[in-house]
Amino acid sequence: MKRRGVTTLQSSSTKDSMPTNRHESGGFRSIFITSLVWLIILLVSLYATNRNSSTASDCSQVGLIQTAFCKIGHVLIGFCSESDQEGEHYRQPRSAPIRSPSSSDKNSVKLKFTDIYNKDLCGKDQDCQDNFIVPEESAIINSNPPNWPGEMGSAYLPPDHLLEESKARFAENMFDIAVSDRIALDRAMPDIRNENCKAHSKFNHNLPNTSIIIVFHNEGNSTLLRTLVSIVNRTPWRLIHEIILLDDASVDREYLNEPLQRFIETLPVRTILLKNEKRLGLISSRVKAAKVATGETLMFLDSHVEVLNGWLLYLLEEIQKDRTSIVCPIIDVLTYDAFQLLHGATDIFGTFSWKMIFRWSKIPGLTANNAQPISTPTMAGGLYAIDRLYFEELGMYDEGIKIWGGENLEMSFKCWMCGGRIVIHPCSHVAHVFRKETPYKFLEHESIFVTIFKNYKRVALVWLDEYKELIYAVNPDIKRLDGGDVSSRIELRKKLNCSSFRDFLDRFQLKNFPFNHRFIGSISTSSRRCLDSMTGPDISKGLNTQVSAQACHAEGGNQIFLYTTSNKIHFDELCLEPNPEKASNQDIILTLCNDERNQQNWEYDQQTSQLKNEFYQGQCLHVSGNSDVVLARCDTNKPSQKWSFNQEVQLHK
Repeated sequence: MKRRGVTTLQSSSTKDSMPTNRHESGGFRSIFITSLVWLIILLVSLYATNRNSSTASDCSQVGLIQTAFCKIGHVLIGFCSESDQEGEHYRQPRSAPIRSPSSSDKNSVKLKFTDIYNKDLCGKDQDCQDNFIVPEESAIINSNPPNWPGEMGSAYLPPDHLLEESKARFAENMFDIAVSDRIALDRAMPDIRNENCKAHSKFNHNLPNTSIIIVFHNEGNSTLLRTLVSIVNRTPWRLIHEIILLDDASVDREYLNEPLQRFIETLPVRTILLKNEKRLGLISSRVKAAKVATGETLMFLDSHVEVLNGWLLYLLEEIQKDRTSIVCPIIDVLTYDAFQLLHGATDIFGTFSWKMIFRWSKIPGLTANNAQPISTPTMAGGLYAIDRLYFEELGMYDEGIKIWGGENLEMSFKCWMCGGRIVIHPCSHVAHVFRKETPYKFLEHESIFVTIFKNYKRVALVWLDEYKELIYAVNPDIKRLDGGDVSSRIELRKKLNCSSFRDFLDRFQLKNFPFNHRFIGSISTSSRRCLDSMTGPDISKGLNTQVSAQACHAEGGNQIFLYTTSNKIHFDELCLEPNPEKASNQDIILTLCNDERNQQNWEYDQQTSQLKNEFYQGQCLHVSGNSDVVLARCDTNKPSQKWSFNQEVQLHK
């Protein structure tokens, strides 16, 4: 039986299953035996169809599949025959003290797929017939007992006897796959949309359809399958043109071969499994899948997510309004150790640091009940929807970017600078498992940092114009590395008639790229000690870090500062400020730049070469004997208070 381009699992009878007796004479006996055989075949066929295929009621489309899985060691590898089953169920595995299915139904635990947006469910309700109505979460078919592991997004803390397995298998995915394996594939999740979002629950039936693209490498079995089940259960099937799974050369994961193929054949929507023979990385794999896709839009997802109620409709509606939109959901968190749902912030937008690292920034004054799309300078890049033809017009991804890293910035700059827009929709929620760290290598011949820095170099060369010099100054390794040939991407930028990076900055007024600068470089004392931010790769973690004076190394990095005409000393989005928690002998720390805080203002006296704080009168920037940078009484006789600026980056003002 076929449905929507997907062949369901069925038992089939062959000619060999029909007995004949060439030596039997007598027409009556021959007719009787033949009729009996055909009756048996019919009964077997009906049994097999009822057992394994999708079925349709007169009011909804429902798919039923067996969810008992065979295990080799701790690895779930596929569907079991009843004789092989050990009572282990994906939907509710044995796990004391949680109640297991009774012995009478242990071989019949089933997943039930229901298209909750099916018109047949509307009856005579014309409003429902004409529109997609986002239902309450309770309308989603789910018969799981509420005390099953992880239901409603609750944390599952494994009992003592599972702790050893959890610890032993953690490195497989850098999240607790043993915990995931004990949570139902179709677990219930809360509806976390705000009230204004819930009020906007009606969508016209003419929304564009989508090709959902999921690229994975060595993904955990239960996390991948739960991703698929959540999509099917919380999305109008008519809007899913297809789901494209692309296995980027997974190794030693047997369950990602035939067992996965057999699973997706049971899904009630068209699902394609592609495989790379060799590792291409996320970016090239997404491009490969996008070239196969034929939906009106593309929906990129990661392989360890759970989509929440109404998620896709809000995204597609924005693209329908403006085909040059890239629309991102709110990214909620699934904790890597307990798979607990934590609500993502809805009052933030994406920016990026001087070290080319994406980060979130808070939007002041945005109400918690906001239901309007939020313009965002950059996007995280893992989860977003885009018109398929517009994706092609933008040149897809830069395939010179290897594995991942920087592709989100490249797409963000390209979209905004070439006439598009990127928004985050606060009503669309997708929960994502954030790994503790990356569980796999990037490229065999180079470190993960080299690969990512080369990617950043390509983005800087094509899109940042003169501002790439600031990036190079802070990241000398990026400047030294060869990003490869970017001529075709530069030609693409010219072809698309894109604006300048300065225009991009002017649009968003990012605090870490102020236009009113008068100096970018190192700031040193007469004894060749330079201000040093003492931050790591993630600048945002440098908040409240104590600034030091280190030997000048002329390598840029943490010794690059930007001095503005408003007398603030920036390191990215952080500014130098005396520690407000100390009344005297104040050390100098990095705090978020704030135009209203005069404590962050340092007037440079060209006569004395001192940096004088405008809030603390008579106090100057001073280097103590142990190289700490502190606030001290101004003294023109102290060399430790005499500073010089060493210009290293020239930008247009």
